[in-house]
Amino acid sequence: MELSLKHSRFFSKLPVSFYELVIRDIPAAAWGHILDSDPNEKKKVLEGFSFSKGKPSEILYRPPVMDRLRREIQTNAIFFEKVLARWREEKSTAVSYLAMLGGDFISKNLWKLRDLFGPARFCAGLCSLGLLDLDGVSEAMETEGFWSRPPDAALFDILVPTLSAWGEFIENHPDISAKFLESKTGGAFLFDLEADRAVEEEESVPASRGPVKKVEKKLKKVQSDLVRATEQLVSLRAENEDLRKRMKECEAEFEKRLSNSISRQRKEWFERYHSLDREGAVKESERLESLLQRTRRALELQKRADEEYGVLSDIRAKLLEIDLSLNRIEAVYAGSLVVHKEVEKVKEALLTEKARLLKLPGIGKIIGSEDAGAGEIVARINLLDPVAANLPKINEMLRLAGALTEIGLIQDPSRVEEAVRHKKRQILERLYFQFEPKREGYAEETGSRHLDDFIKSGQSRRYDLFIDGYNVLLRAYGEDGNFSRRDFTKFRNRFIDAVSAKSRHFAKVCLVFDGVEESSSVAANLQIIYTDKAINSADEVLIEKISARKDRKVLLVTGDEGIISSVGDRIFALIEVADFYMFLFE
Repeated sequence: MELSLKHSRFFSKLPVSFYELVIRDIPAAAWGHILDSDPNEKKKVLEGFSFSKGKPSEILYRPPVMDRLRREIQTNAIFFEKVLARWREEKSTAVSYLAMLGGDFISKNLWKLRDLFGPARFCAGLCSLGLLDLDGVSEAMETEGFWSRPPDAALFDILVPTLSAWGEFIENHPDISAKFLESKTGGAFLFDLEADRAVEEEESVPASRGPVKKVEKKLKKVQSDLVRATEQLVSLRAENEDLRKRMKECEAEFEKRLSNSISRQRKEWFERYHSLDREGAVKESERLESLLQRTRRALELQKRADEEYGVLSDIRAKLLEIDLSLNRIEAVYAGSLVVHKEVEKVKEALLTEKARLLKLPGIGKIIGSEDAGAGEIVARINLLDPVAANLPKINEMLRLAGALTEIGLIQDPSRVEEAVRHKKRQILERLYFQFEPKREGYAEETGSRHLDDFIKSGQSRRYDLFIDGYNVLLRAYGEDGNFSRRDFTKFRNRFIDAVSAKSRHFAKVCLVFDGVEESSSVAANLQIIYTDKAINSADEVLIEKISARKDRKVLLVTGDEGIISSVGDRIFALIEVADFYMFLFE
């Protein structure tokens, strides 16, 4: 028999009483053979003691030796297997009896067998037979009651089929009767006999009819008690069955009496009206029953609807909790320097759940606010990330709020306007923090201090504007690349539309992007160029076009140091990316 790792860990947790019983069940002489076969174990166990052949038990059962032996059995799986194999030889009768019972019987009568064998011998017997994996065995052995609970009075139930056989056996073998009478543990007498099997082989007890009579008397008393207990059980079961029948009869009688009482009451009600049309009354009764059935059906459907959609109190509580959570996240967006990715994910999940709840039928009962549109728009604005890519969105929300104000859905647009100003301020601060400081450029020559002043003065209409497209987009959108291709395409299209809308402020506008093949399109004074970056990059095209100019009426939008150093002496002014981006989406 080889123990698995799971079983090894299981046996390392067993109480001391288990190991002490295993040690004592094996005769001292047998222990001498076990220890002699393994010098290392013998040295560990008997260090400081002399294992004399004359008195092996005196040495073996001393507390220090017992403790060492127990530790070795508990911690050394190989040594434990060897000891358990010897224990099985010494206790072959108990093991054979256990094997005869079968796994199903053991699982069903686990605690009774534990009482019969004793917890330690029962555990050792199951281990030697490899039956620890039976249903409920390991779980039962790990409970505290398995090792401490006294035997159950129902122990002898499992011995009923064999009591007669035991009586005949003991009568034919009177030497066993003396051992049975001396045993203090009842069902454990078989195992007490095995412990002294070596002595019985040397000495034989003469047959005596007196002890047999004592055994017979004891067995008869046990059988008599068992018969009385069985009779009581049968009587109680019969009484229980009678009570059940009486209860069913009472229930049937009650239902019958209730039905009769209802019928009498209905009859009395109908008899009050002497001129009552019986046929019409029957129809009215049927109509009423039909109406009641429809009512029950309608209430059942309403119950299902409540389970599917929820009731007002639950939905109101959920919306309130979601709004409180979103308010806290709004505060994070407004006051925190860095917003954690997990906060962004939770924000999106909360918004999705809120949108789902707001689509439920009858949600107007919960909202009930005339100016709910403004609050929703403000919440959406506050929860936007303060990135340049969201600047067109808040402008669109501001336009939408104006339209809703005109048709009367929003009473006070000032909240939306204030939220837009606050979010723009956040985006502006982040843009200027992200981009490099401004360079000196057009300010000295034009006399204008800012790009807005330069454009308002009308001087910008005399200059051509060259834009390094992807340089602006990537610096505004974020150069870490943490965006989807689809979102970036939408952002680029909005950027092109914004450039087209503001191109009227310049003589000509040239917007250049890196592409996979060369193409060009012209609309009014705007030219959009896609280069074949395998041949010429957008940087090279910008440098080539600006360098070919004979005048210096050129405005350049880029943050690329290579382009700036190449054409710095050929341009009138360099426009910072942040300034130009804010100009497009103001």
